[in-house]
Amino acid sequence: MVSAMDSPPDTSRASERPRHYVPRYLALLLLGLLLVTAAFAIYFAVEAADAAADAEMLSDGVDRSALPRAEAVALAGLARSRSASVPHDMEAHGHHDGSSHEHEEMTAEEHETLAAQLRAAQEAVTGLDTAEEAAAAGYVEGSSITDGTGAHWIKWSLVDRAFDPAAPSMILMDELERGKGPELIAFSYWVASPEAPEGFAGEADQWHRHLEVCFDNGYLVDQDVSPDECEGDWVNGTDLWMLHAWVVPGVENRNGMFATVNPLLCERACGLEN
Repeated sequence: MVSAMDSPPDTSRASERPRHYVPRYLALLLLGLLLVTAAFAIYFAVEAADAAADAEMLSDGVDRSALPRAEAVALAGLARSRSASVPHDMEAHGHHDGSSHEHEEMTAEEHETLAAQLRAAQEAVTGLDTAEEAAAAGYVEGSSITDGTGAHWIKWSLVDRAFDPAAPSMILMDELERGKGPELIAFSYWVASPEAPEGFAGEADQWHRHLEVCFDNGYLVDQDVSPDECEGDWVNGTDLWMLHAWVVPGVENRNGMFATVNPLLCERACGLEN
């Protein structure tokens, strides 16, 4: 009688195993490496496509060398998408000296929304105090100083986005004390919209437009000019609305939070400060 101890080992399962058997953990590792390699390939392909698109956008011969590449691409795209002629009956509604309508009746909900928006804007003021800080944040000087508004510093990549009180596409800077250099005086929002946008809650916003504007290397050199008169980037401005917000402590505007010009700056510019 043959006992179980004397029985030959069962090799049927071993014989069924593939000759080139790969352990499961190794198969999973290989699959993971394959997925990572594929992800990198897709990433670099997208990067290459974006770089090619950027290069094509900047191949129009316009000088934008003073701008960071991403901002130069944004300006080129803005000009390309807004190259249509301006209707003859369209008004610019530029800067004016009028006071904003801050005493209009508002609901409790509007008051609450406005307070939250102003808090967000005033918290964003920190870190943009000087020209150096503005440049580090991506803003580039885009205009000369105008009495009552200062100079517009522009972040082109934010222009064609929705209104965000904490992310202005422009900031206003001026020299408040002689010899100390420009400093932040206000926020300025340049927002794409067919009509005056819904910005801060209530009716106090004073949105205005600048039509047929010409930028040389990102710097405003003229407005109300035809494309033929502009050797740089020409933007029709028909759907671009601008709003100044005097949210910087110490530079409040007695004409209102959203008045287009600040008489305090005119007084300083005219040499009337102490």
